[in-house]
Amino acid sequence: MLSQRNFNGSINVSSVAKRLARQMLPAAAVLAAFTGVVGPAAAQSDEAVSELTAWFAREYTVPSREKLAAFKEETGITLSVDIQPNDNLFAQLIRMRDAGLDLPDIVHLDGFLRPVVAEAGVVVPIQDVVDQWAADDPDGFAQIYESTWSDGMWNGQLYGMANTASMEEVYFRTDWLEQAGVSGVPKTWDEVLDFARAIKKAQPDIVPFGWWAQRGNGANLMFSSMSAMGVEFDGSIPNLKGDGGQYWINFLQTLVREELVSREVVAWNEDNMRGGFIASNVGMMLDSAPTSSDAKSAGLEAGVNFSIVPMPIRHSEGDSDSGVLVSPARTFFITIDAAERGAKDEAGLVLRMLMQPDVSLELMLAGADPHRTDGVLADSDAVQQWLPIWDEDNIAAFSNQGMFPVDLDFPSSEDVMERFNEFVVSNPDMDPMEVAEKWQLRFNAIRD
Repeated sequence: MLSQRNFNGSINVSSVAKRLARQMLPAAAVLAAFTGVVGPAAAQSDEAVSELTAWFAREYTVPSREKLAAFKEETGITLSVDIQPNDNLFAQLIRMRDAGLDLPDIVHLDGFLRPVVAEAGVVVPIQDVVDQWAADDPDGFAQIYESTWSDGMWNGQLYGMANTASMEEVYFRTDWLEQAGVSGVPKTWDEVLDFARAIKKAQPDIVPFGWWAQRGNGANLMFSSMSAMGVEFDGSIPNLKGDGGQYWINFLQTLVREELVSREVVAWNEDNMRGGFIASNVGMMLDSAPTSSDAKSAGLEAGVNFSIVPMPIRHSEGDSDSGVLVSPARTFFITIDAAERGAKDEAGLVLRMLMQPDVSLELMLAGADPHRTDGVLADSDAVQQWLPIWDEDNIAAFSNQGMFPVDLDFPSSEDVMERFNEFVVSNPDMDPMEVAEKWQLRFNAIRD
């Protein structure tokens, strides 16, 4: 039962609306969206719920007709689904809410939108349905990774189920490294650089390391690699002057100074990096595990001529672990409309269904990111079906991830991060602290 829908008093909602207006919506739509959403929520009814609607972000995240039919047979609920791949789906939901249109009961959004949809009153806390899930199915619930819930938190409340994530890993061409007399795997970021240097020596005509800095392609890789290198975050604002921030800046500058990245790195995007590796024009990169399937289709064979390992969380040999592995996660939310019409508990059953091992594996085989559950990843047969390249080290790293750094300022921080990344690779000889001082001011200004 919801007692109220309001904004946390410590947050300036007007400033949030203005930031979103600049980055996500026309100003009029945003400012209108933040009116009329404060006040008591309607009480849930006791009427039986026989139909739910869910918006999924991608086609391959939707359970098959057979799974949906099984869900209906078990619960008596028909789940109507729609594919909404629009990355500005938050804007659409806000406009619908403001216009008095019915929202879907469940929505699938990028995890970084969690703070804004929670503050806007579009989605509701789900701790009650999750607690009921844990009580009804303690064994199954215990298999779900903690990051599923930590990446669903905002202001001390659980708002979403971040059940899938795309963990960045280090891809490297083992055959080219063998030509240079290098074996094993990179266990530190210094060794990542050494591996790239060895590949350059063995294959002087290819790009040793596939970094990219084209704006407008998202900055998830920057946040993930920063976190792994020990950069501290205040929400979504990185500390560039600390040891981690200085190391990250110098790492990128070293890639450029030693010509370990493309000369056109500023024009490169994620597709250039990924396509280059698959086409054997790039020796190393940071990318998520499912890309290895594309590599296989291009003639690359895991364990024969390439491998992937989790990103290191140490700078150098002998250092203590200073970094944390994090991943951007797509997240399922229950909307305020589901709660108001008394369908919140039933919507919770959909969340359960999506994390059932057979459903999770089906979706992973269809192309979805790995699901955060030992129901699949502790099953060696299931892993062999999905991605044989993942071994115990990959799975352990994935299962113990920290929280991806998001807050209400994330859209602004992401924009600054893209420009910062471009600046660093364009100024490889600038003192790292001078770079940090210049750009820390820009990140901090987001909060002004």
